[in-house]
Amino acid sequence: MAVHKSLTVLLLFAGLVGFYNPSTAQDKTPKSRLIEQGLVKGEPFESERFPVDRTVELSVFTLNGNVEIYENPDIDYIQIDLYVDRGFSLWSGSTSLDNYRIIFQRTREKIIASVEPRRTESRVWKGDNITFSYIVQTPVNVSSRIRNTKGDIYARNLKGKHLIQATVGNLFLDNLEGEINAFSASGNITAENMKGELNAKTTNGGITVVNSDGEVRLRTVTGPIDANSGRGTFIAATTTGNINARLFSVGEGSYIETVTGSVNLTLPAELNYSIQASGSSVDVSDLLNQREFEGRVQQRVANVKFGSGTIPIQISSVSGNVIIKTGTNR
Repeated sequence: MAVHKSLTVLLLFAGLVGFYNPSTAQDKTPKSRLIEQGLVKGEPFESERFPVDRTVELSVFTLNGNVEIYENPDIDYIQIDLYVDRGFSLWSGSTSLDNYRIIFQRTREKIIASVEPRRTESRVWKGDNITFSYIVQTPVNVSSRIRNTKGDIYARNLKGKHLIQATVGNLFLDNLEGEINAFSASGNITAENMKGELNAKTTNGGITVVNSDGEVRLRTVTGPIDANSGRGTFIAATTTGNINARLFSVGEGSYIETVTGSVNLTLPAELNYSIQASGSSVDVSDLLNQREFEGRVQQRVANVKFGSGTIPIQISSVSGNVIIKTGTNR
C-alpha cells in the first residue's frame, strides 16, 4: 500500500512539473503580430541583418502591404524581413515582380528598406495584386521613417523620433516614447501607452489615445476623437466628429475644437482651471457644484475660473454641445 501511495505522489509531481514549464513561463521574446494574426504567411521573401554599431536612421517604405516595427532585446542587430504575397492581377494576368525594385541598403548613417515601382509612369504595377509586407526588429533606440501607400502600420516598444505615415491604412501604436508623428490620409489611428510628444493626424478616420503622458496633438477632418487617461497638454480638433476626453492632469495650452460635433470632457478633481467654452449649449454644472468659481455662465458660453485658475483650457463647438465635468483624480 505504501508503494502504491508513493507511486501516486511521484506521478502527481511529474504531472505538475510537466504542466509548469519554466522555459515556457520565462519566454518573453516578443512575437510578430503580423505573423500571429496571419497577415503574413510562410517564409520571408528576403531577409537582411544590419549590425548596430552607431546611431542610425531607419527608413522603410512599401507600396501595398503592412509594416511592423518593434523592439526585440534578444538580438544585437536590426532584422528586416520582407514578405511577398503574389496575388493574381486582372490587368496583367501575372504575378511578376519585374515592375518593382526591392532595395536593402546601408549607408553610414541610414538603413533603407523599400519597394518601389521601376517606372513611375507605368500603370502596370498599380493593377497588380501583390503585397509587400515588412517585419522589422530592432534591439536599440532608433529614429525611423515608416511609410506605405496602402496597408496598416504597427509600431510598439520603441524610443526615439519616429515618423509613421500611411496613405490608406490604419496605424497601431503601443508603448512609444519620444517624438512621434503619425499621419494617415484615410484610416484610423490607435495609440496606447504613449510618453513624450504625440502628433497624430488623419483626414478620414478616428483617433483613439489611451494612457498618454506628455503633449498630445490630435487632428482629424472626418471622424471622432477619444482620449482616456491623459496627462499633460491636450490639443484636439475635428471638423465632423465628437471629442470625448478623460484627463488625469491637464497642461497649459490645452485646446479642444470641433465644428459639427460635441465635446464631452472630464477633468481631475483639482479644479485650478480657467475655462472658456462655447457651443450650441454649454453644461458646466458639475464643476459649479464642486467649489466656488468666478466668472459667468450662459446657455451657449461659459467663462469661469476655479481655484487659482493657473491652467487655461479652451473648448469650442460651432453646432454641438459642450459638457465639462469632473470625476478623475490621479
